[in-house]
Amino acid sequence: MVARVMQSAVLIVLTSLTLTGCGRQVLKESSPNFDLLATGPAQKVLPTVRPGVSEAVDAAGGLETWKQCTRIEFGAVVKACARDGSFYLTQQDLVLCPWSDALQVTAHEPQADFVWQVVGGRYYLPQADPNLDVSPLGSERCDYAYAVLQIVTAPARMLEDGLVLTPRPAVVQIDGQWYLPIDAKHAEKDNSGAKARDKGGVEPHWTQSIFFQDQSRPLVDMIWCGDPDAKKFLIVRGYDYAKITVGGVKVPTKIEVFQSDSDANLGPRLALVDLKR
Repeated sequence: MVARVMQSAVLIVLTSLTLTGCGRQVLKESSPNFDLLATGPAQKVLPTVRPGVSEAVDAAGGLETWKQCTRIEFGAVVKACARDGSFYLTQQDLVLCPWSDALQVTAHEPQADFVWQVVGGRYYLPQADPNLDVSPLGSERCDYAYAVLQIVTAPARMLEDGLVLTPRPAVVQIDGQWYLPIDAKHAEKDNSGAKARDKGGVEPHWTQSIFFQDQSRPLVDMIWCGDPDAKKFLIVRGYDYAKITVGGVKVPTKIEVFQSDSDANLGPRLALVDLKR
């Protein structure tokens, strides 16, 4: 689905590769067209809701509602956290296309608006000067955007083609709350990503996830994401779920993004996101 939409959404071919503050190779080219990315799922390939997942989708608004959701837009106040304990407040506008696995962030910074995108796990930096981003996110901004995309569009992410989901046999307690961990393996991305990395390419690098399903609701309101090859790991948590548009899907109105480790322990907080409503 993402590959098909990307072929029609990207306006020109790749012109150059650049190393940016994201710490990884980022596509620097004409911006993908989010009007074209705002599409529903491909009905003929939409998988049946899997056991253990249907409850999470229902809790977030239901499959039929999500199938009609092609675009989610909201403004947010973002608290970007530095390693020394200081923080930086900024305002961002976010556009998400659930079924195209796409997010665009526009950060309103002092010098100018700064835009970056994550589409199908690939990072796009349409602007020439990454120094316009003065927030402490810096090298983590692409990973931050990926984490926000995962938690807001979790029902769509759990229904992706090629995703192997394996619920664990027992629940775990985290911060006093019981969760069912559901291991997710991006089988197709493992092979293509490994080949691309060998060739210096830019295939999606996150190959493992754990969806934590809250046993009291049962929303998936916490996700661990892993890139074992690069030894990078994230945890993203969602709070205060609500419908931000009339008849819309339920999304978290407060989001926290943390660094993590291979055992899904919380590390330093990267950002706190509060949606404007």
